[in-house]
Amino acid sequence: MPEPHVTAAHDVAQQDAAVAIEELRRRVQELEQEKHDLEVMLENSTQHADHVSADLVQERDDLTTMLEMTTEHADTVEEELQERAAAAVLRGEQQLRMIVEATPAAILISRVADGEIVYANTMFGAMFGSPSQEMIGRKLVDFYYDPSDRRTIIANLEEHKAVDHQEVRFRQLDGALMWVDISLRLLEFNQETAILSSLYDITARKLAEHRLQQQVENLRQELQETSESADLARSTGTTSFRNLDAAVTKQGTARLIAVHSFRGGNGKSCITANLAALLAQSGQRVGVIDANLQSPGMHGLLGQTGRKIDFSVNDYLLGTCSIHQLAEDVTADLGQPVTGKLFLASASVIPGAMAQVLSQGYDPLRLTQCFHDLASLLQLDTLLIDTHPGLNEEALLTLRAVQTLIVVLRADAQDFEGTGVTVQIARQLDVADIQLMVNQLSDTSLVQVVRARVEQTFNGPVAAILPQSAEFMEFESPGLFALRHSGHPITMALHHAARRLASVTRTAAAH
Repeated sequence: MPEPHVTAAHDVAQQDAAVAIEELRRRVQELEQEKHDLEVMLENSTQHADHVSADLVQERDDLTTMLEMTTEHADTVEEELQERAAAAVLRGEQQLRMIVEATPAAILISRVADGEIVYANTMFGAMFGSPSQEMIGRKLVDFYYDPSDRRTIIANLEEHKAVDHQEVRFRQLDGALMWVDISLRLLEFNQETAILSSLYDITARKLAEHRLQQQVENLRQELQETSESADLARSTGTTSFRNLDAAVTKQGTARLIAVHSFRGGNGKSCITANLAALLAQSGQRVGVIDANLQSPGMHGLLGQTGRKIDFSVNDYLLGTCSIHQLAEDVTADLGQPVTGKLFLASASVIPGAMAQVLSQGYDPLRLTQCFHDLASLLQLDTLLIDTHPGLNEEALLTLRAVQTLIVVLRADAQDFEGTGVTVQIARQLDVADIQLMVNQLSDTSLVQVVRARVEQTFNGPVAAILPQSAEFMEFESPGLFALRHSGHPITMALHHAARRLASVTRTAAAH
């Protein structure tokens, strides 16, 4: 029989084994449960992955379909845009053709590459005496009188991207010389780089300038040949220059200014009156003498219409009145208050008195003496002399007596020719200050072009360029236009001229 302690140890061992077995059984159950859970999770994950994969495949198919549709739509849109662009270009070219056909200037388009004319409007054909369609395909260089002129113009165009108002010699179809004013711009035409050219025929003007230069040169030579005479008795064949030295008397402090024009109807008197009013407005003592004895009008411009003129320039020239009786103070009749004074020596408007001066005659030197005496008597800062248009003995004596000459002209060939003669003679008579004033300019966009052309032609400064204005030329309200319309472009231009004259007067007085 086993020992009691041995039996007890055996029982303990069995109990421990039973506990261990039970623990192992429980652990196995747990592992089996975990295995089951993992199998369930794996199955669920696989199912979800299959679902996600199916979704991604569907999204890929959808995107592929959308991409195909977008590509097809883009192709359609691109084609539509190209069609619209082509239609816009076509409309632009059609509109350009309509515009240039309606333009009163000769217009042509030539390729940059070879200078071939690809378009010419009706005016271009008319300029050269041939239908415009017959000009297409011809080389533009063939129309240049000197082909090197085109190379120069193209070089300027490439450098500056534009050419404006270049005067060039062209050749008509019969080979005759033609002068044109040409402007060029680069543009795209028929999908090619081309040159748009506008041309104006200036042949008549250039011929007039040539005649003027020739006449001036002939006159200069004639005056030079005869200027050695001590008494300056010169002759141009049509006008006698007698006693010109006698017209130059001792100068006072007043500035003597003659306002002259070669041709009547240029607005000379109207300009003189308004300049006088602006000078008086600046504080000067100003006098005006109406020396246009054959067609006086200064009295009306300075508010004296309908009033009796007690003593006129005609009376003074005939010796029936003194210098003290000649001028009237018309400051109060200007319609606006001024800080200075304005005096007027009127010419007679009575037909008998006008005829008497013309038929009986007078001493021209008495007229020039009147300028100096009146300026001294009235203590004037400036004396404006409204002359008779053209060149007669009185006009020449007046030019000899003054320090400043303002020549009023219009921008046309006839006025350019006459003004050239006037300016040349004034320089021969030693007029110190010669200024040009252009009136009635119809196209104000050409102000700078006209200014440059006048200054270049006559080699003198332009005091003002006045735009065409019926209200200025026909102004009938009381007072002067420049005082009534201070902001008008004409008033502003006259203000500039008046300030220039006032500056010259102050400079002369300081010396």
